[in-house]
Amino acid sequence: MAAGLTALLFFWYASPGTAALRALPEAVSPDTYVQAMGVSRREQAALVGEQRAEQLTPPRQVYALWGILPLRAVRTVTASPQVRVGGRAVGMVLYTKGVQVVGLATVDTDTGAQSPASAAGLRQGDVILAVDGQAVTGVKQLSTLLHAGQGATLRVERGGQELSLSLRPVREAKSGQMKLGAWVRESTSGIGTLSFSEGKRFCALGHGITDLDTGVNLCAGRGFITPVELGPVVAAKNGRVGELTGAFSSAESEAMGSIDSNGDFGVAGELRPGQDIFGPALPLGEPEQVHTGAATLYSDAAGTWRAYDCRIIRTKVQSSPEVQGMMIEVTDTDLISLTGGIVPGMSGSPIVQDGYLVGVVTHVFVNEPKRGYCIYARWMYEKLIQK
Repeated sequence: MAAGLTALLFFWYASPGTAALRALPEAVSPDTYVQAMGVSRREQAALVGEQRAEQLTPPRQVYALWGILPLRAVRTVTASPQVRVGGRAVGMVLYTKGVQVVGLATVDTDTGAQSPASAAGLRQGDVILAVDGQAVTGVKQLSTLLHAGQGATLRVERGGQELSLSLRPVREAKSGQMKLGAWVRESTSGIGTLSFSEGKRFCALGHGITDLDTGVNLCAGRGFITPVELGPVVAAKNGRVGELTGAFSSAESEAMGSIDSNGDFGVAGELRPGQDIFGPALPLGEPEQVHTGAATLYSDAAGTWRAYDCRIIRTKVQSSPEVQGMMIEVTDTDLISLTGGIVPGMSGSPIVQDGYLVGVVTHVFVNEPKRGYCIYARWMYEKLIQK
């Protein structure tokens, strides 16, 4: 009996249909499996049970022999969307929602060091929205709302939810000012590179806009992108990070688009009407398509938008959105002569391979400025464009 079941199991497992399923790529179009097997869904159903795993991102189908023994997990994708290639540097201005706690500290008082924020339960990353019911609009205003020796009720946003905390600020011995024992930030600005767009929606950077001192992602309240006039490039050298320099306006009236999202996968927003700041349309590549070898990086670091040679030297298998999906090395002598490789300000530069937009530059190696990490463009699209 056992021998018969084993033989039957082997027969089905080794059959052409199940062999075709096991040979499927990790990402397929809805009908690829039919083409690969050469059978209809009805015929396939008699052979293999399907189990949908909708909780996974992106959705997958797990094909299992008789619905029990898994054969292949396949991510189903639709036709590649067409996106317009970025590569142009812009000025970015971001204002937080309320004021954001980027770190906790102690306050030197006449009676010793105290930390009211820590005692109240404030955490790094919290956003202070209101004090005693009055909306907080900036750091200076927050200070005026903290009254000497009096308790205050803070309305705080944490992880997308609001909570109420009671805090009693203390007087700093040296300055005589009331302090809450936390570092807070209300805005930041800098130069970054646009990655790609679809319709009015754009994304950039490939990583979040963070507090410079703590690295905490800032919670976007409002923000915008403006034209930048690039200046001399500070070239990178081994052990020294370079920089794209330039000047841009912080006036919202000159904005080319608004920023509404800031997170681990980059910055995103909506372009204003009439803004034609992206290159040609290309299909978006899937992570499974990316391979080591020649590729192209787009940037206007030299003042003119153009393509530069690079090569993909490492790829990481990822079936769901993650950062640092691949590694590139700049090989173009013009770009190396200008920047030394990759420098801050170039984060967001798109990477094209085999006619597909496949990645976006995120970070550079300090000791190897010709090399840098990239995020798969598909993940930016799913997290920032399709939101």
